[in-house]
Amino acid sequence: ISPSLSAALNTIEAPVHFLDFETFSPVIPLYAGTRAYQRIPFQWSCHHEDDSGNLTHSAFLAKDMEDPREALALSLLETLGNRGSIVVYSPFEKSVIRSLADTFPHLASRLLALNDRMVDLLQIIKAHYYHPAFHGSFSIKQVLPVLVPALSYKELAITGGDVAPMEFQRMMGSQDAEERNSIYTNLLAYCAMDTLAMVEVLKVMKSKIV
Repeated sequence: ISPSLSAALNTIEAPVHFLDFETFSPVIPLYAGTRAYQRIPFQWSCHHEDDSGNLTHSAFLAKDMEDPREALALSLLETLGNRGSIVVYSPFEKSVIRSLADTFPHLASRLLALNDRMVDLLQIIKAHYYHPAFHGSFSIKQVLPVLVPALSYKELAITGGDVAPMEFQRMMGSQDAEERNSIYTNLLAYCAMDTLAMVEVLKVMKSKIV
């Protein structure tokens, strides 16, 4: 535990928004102006911890084959507002935001302002905390069971970020309403676990401050 852990955590300002995206990269471009293998965000999850510590959850998940990006961006801007830190677990979310800003110039300034509020929890842990059971990996899938053993991806139908985009494309191609609803529910649960994991890991990090 680094003696600088406390200072690093103090950069996180309430209300705190814990954000995660899911994207897919279709081989054949599906939307006007896109290219093969372009990364398209189709889902976000966000847990919100207000100034009093109360936790709520918001989410967006595309339901049809229409280009989801503008609706996703607008819903995200409305949800995140203009206050508080946005906690992520990698540089990935910043890159998705930059891509959305490039695609929608009329939203660019508001979207890029979100990046200015981002705090990468992964970098804080890598710089200030280590546990032998990490076995050299700082992936959230490795860190979570060590720090928060009561919380697990194992009970979910979707357990990894590589599966989520395949399931989304399977949902979009399915003509079976029951199957579509099942996949939709599973995708929401998986992405929500990603952001809840950050909430719980941050709590543990705060408890390590001496």
